[in-house]
Amino acid sequence: MNSSMWWILSMVFLLIPLQVHSQSRTLSMEEAVALFEQNSLQQELAKLEELRKQGEAQQYKSYANPEISIFSDQLNAGALKYDETTYQISQPIELLGQPFLRNKSANKSSEAARLAYQYDRSLLIQQVRSLYTEYWHLQHKLEVYEQALEVIDQVLRSAKNRQVEGTASGIQVQRFTVEKNRYLRMRNEVELELMQTGKQLAAMITASRETDYEFDVESTMQVEPIMENEEMLLQYALQQRTDLQAMELQSEALGLKYKVEKRERLPDLNVKFGYKNQSDGSKGFVIGGGIKLPLFNRNSGSITMAEAEHRSVETSLHIKRRAIQNQVDIAYLRVQNLYTQWEDMQQTPLSAQMLETARSSYQEGQYSLVELLDATKAYVDGQSFSYRIAADYHQALFQLDTITSGKLFSTQTNSEQ
Repeated sequence: MNSSMWWILSMVFLLIPLQVHSQSRTLSMEEAVALFEQNSLQQELAKLEELRKQGEAQQYKSYANPEISIFSDQLNAGALKYDETTYQISQPIELLGQPFLRNKSANKSSEAARLAYQYDRSLLIQQVRSLYTEYWHLQHKLEVYEQALEVIDQVLRSAKNRQVEGTASGIQVQRFTVEKNRYLRMRNEVELELMQTGKQLAAMITASRETDYEFDVESTMQVEPIMENEEMLLQYALQQRTDLQAMELQSEALGLKYKVEKRERLPDLNVKFGYKNQSDGSKGFVIGGGIKLPLFNRNSGSITMAEAEHRSVETSLHIKRRAIQNQVDIAYLRVQNLYTQWEDMQQTPLSAQMLETARSSYQEGQYSLVELLDATKAYVDGQSFSYRIAADYHQALFQLDTITSGKLFSTQTNSEQ
């Protein structure tokens, strides 16, 4: 094998990995969510917060540890020597059932932490879906500006050629140059927004070690009306919202904690049990006990704080229910308004053929310079706005779905099955 063949093979082996690396993967929205569930660091932070809260609950219900003591006494009375050793274990005992109440309160707090994590996770999934939709919108918006730039660039080259021939003025060339740079600036801004959105989405769906993850999104996003009515969505949200359920459980847990603090006015009984061994051969078991007299501290401060904390969460619970109702009302109306607006825009759809027609009409003398620029601007504004409305509609759907605890997409999934 000659040297040229070795060189060709070496280049092939070098280029194949680069080519594979440069290929981007097309992700569906469901695949993006699945990658988020596998790799997301934000989800891991929410999970750690759940574990922290559950650890607090576990610590709260922990029973007091026993205490082991050893006492050794050595006494001298002249020539007589006397010593005594006592082994003792003591255990505080709560007399009014506080351990049972603490355990019940801690279990409710732990379950509340689990439900709060589920809601936080649903908010993160909504963010993934919204970023995916925004990436789709910016990608199509970038294509619209590139189409406009292509038309402006073509007529600019034609105007320059006709200027050389003496059939076009320099004013036309200047006007087309200004328009080209204006669209180029807007196109570059959209490209930067697209890059930023893509990096934000990649950071949520990839592991920390993947710093150069390339992907693409699906080309179409269907706009379909929702079938559920507002009242049904509201009732479902009030019944199924995990953050509301978590707050209800936390209110119950704090109510039990308030009962514990009230019972703590009676001090614990400290029971002691031991064994004594004396130098004269006497030995045996000893039993004792003690209790603090609640003369000065009757736990009134802790009772007041527990009561205030409980009432605060109960008040927040009422506010939360009203807030959910407002959220559903506003989100539902937004979805309906956006769908109506999208339907209106579909009555007069735009296509890229509009730009080509305007360009050819200008070159044939049927369109003036102003008419060409107006047609180009109308296409860019209209098509960009159409993609914006479609993206806004989907993002509003994702928000409404999160507010109603997944009612929309769970219904769609069940109907498809």
